[in-house]
Amino acid sequence: MNNSPIAHSFWVFWIFNNALLLTVIFSFIVERYLKPQYPRLNLKTVILQSFIVTLLFLAVTLVIQRPIFAALAVSIFLIILTGVSNAKFIALKEPMVFSDITMFSQAFKHPRLYFPFLGLLPVIVMPLVIIALIYAVLTLEPALDFTWTRILLTLAAMIICFLAARIIAKGLSLSQDPASDNRDFGLLNSMIAYTLQARSEEHKHYIKGILDKSLFTKAISKVNPKTNTANKDTITSIKNKAEVTPPYFLDHSSDQPLQNITVIQSESFFDARRLDSSIYSDVLKNYDDCLSESVLHGKLKVPAWGANTMRTEFSFLTGLKYQEMGLYRYYPYQYLHKLPIVSFAKLLQAQGYHCVCIHPHPASFFGRDRIFPPMGFDEFIDIKSFDESKTFGPYISDQAVTDKILEISNKYSDKSLFIFAITMENHGPLHLEKTTKEEQQNYYSKPPMDKINDLTVYLRHLKNANKMVAQLTTEYRKDDKPHTLCFYGDHIPSMPKIYQALAYEDRDSDYFIWNNKNEETPQAKPVDVSVDSLAETLLKQTGNLK
Repeated sequence: MNNSPIAHSFWVFWIFNNALLLTVIFSFIVERYLKPQYPRLNLKTVILQSFIVTLLFLAVTLVIQRPIFAALAVSIFLIILTGVSNAKFIALKEPMVFSDITMFSQAFKHPRLYFPFLGLLPVIVMPLVIIALIYAVLTLEPALDFTWTRILLTLAAMIICFLAARIIAKGLSLSQDPASDNRDFGLLNSMIAYTLQARSEEHKHYIKGILDKSLFTKAISKVNPKTNTANKDTITSIKNKAEVTPPYFLDHSSDQPLQNITVIQSESFFDARRLDSSIYSDVLKNYDDCLSESVLHGKLKVPAWGANTMRTEFSFLTGLKYQEMGLYRYYPYQYLHKLPIVSFAKLLQAQGYHCVCIHPHPASFFGRDRIFPPMGFDEFIDIKSFDESKTFGPYISDQAVTDKILEISNKYSDKSLFIFAITMENHGPLHLEKTTKEEQQNYYSKPPMDKINDLTVYLRHLKNANKMVAQLTTEYRKDDKPHTLCFYGDHIPSMPKIYQALAYEDRDSDYFIWNNKNEETPQAKPVDVSVDSLAETLLKQTGNLK
């Protein structure tokens, strides 16, 4: 009797249903450990998550034909998802968001930038445990008999789950704050809802409207009077030198030369002396000297903490507020490379500038190689143009970037030049570099806390950013041509334990705008600005925007 087809079918049905039920239940258990707060359960979120988990379970079962293996695989995926989200929240004060999934390939190409934040033990142990479990289950669990009936029923169930989950997820009212939405809907539900809503035609139409109304879109329509919006025709006509011949500039008198403009987006730069009074002030002596001569300086409000450079970068280049970008705000380059974007660089290009981006890292990182050319950059000088031995710590040094900036400035001395340099030296994870007690004495009158390795490493690199400021301003002073230098930090570094120990909660970085021909009284009092308004402020100072 036990070997009869009916008994066998019942046994398969019992294993299948219990494996699925336990997987769905486990999905709610694992999210109880979600940081900063576990999700609130309600009927809608329970139904949605059940559909999503069932869909994942059915998909694995369809391919492997082993329900216990499917339960294990989905459960491991949920553990990893929650673990990565928690690690990200600890390091960056933000849980995992849907766009992080698309950056997984970058984690394997550039493991130092990602995996150390998970911790050494999980990175080593988890793959071994996963491989052992998968091997055990595949060895012990026989595959189900292949039948077209089971395949078709599974596919039908998957379609039902997909359509039902899609309807519910697209109907969720998202706050677009990941921590809040995870609390209200759960991590898995939020990620699916974010993904579907970000790809909706309504959201794309909203984003296009924001791009069309941007500051630089309006400004470039004055440069090119034939069009008044940033559509594809605008971009084409501006790039067509036969139709629109630069330089075109706004409200310049004929005897007023176009200034060279250099912008430094300094990795993780902020005035770390705000952390504690024990840090020696001469760590940023050259920076202080520059502030005393600057046109403007102060704190910079940025939409990133500890990482996510591209958010600050995109806001600076486009003048768009972080909140305005909807669900594209988390990884703007992911979607916007297909849309015409009028940026800071595009406006300067239309005014006759040669626009160069310098970044000592692969241009493909964050997809910059796709989006920077249409944003107005004539050249992108990446890691391939650097001597990879010119490092300070694990990355290309600020000194090497300084040398490259001056090289490009000399190469194009006969042109109006815009250089946008993105540094790498002070990129974390800081805890992978080590210091000695002797070195620590160079930075503190007395140690502000017991474990100061990360902070000392940061200050070590900060001194090189300070040196960069001195070298650039010294060289630009020698130039007869007006030259404006804008220097800002993309975000503060990821040092959560340091901030906690010193009770530091400020998220702002710092900036200054300096000019080699400034004859006005330097700005003594700091003026705090947001990064989305910094480019406008800069161009008004240089006379490129009125």
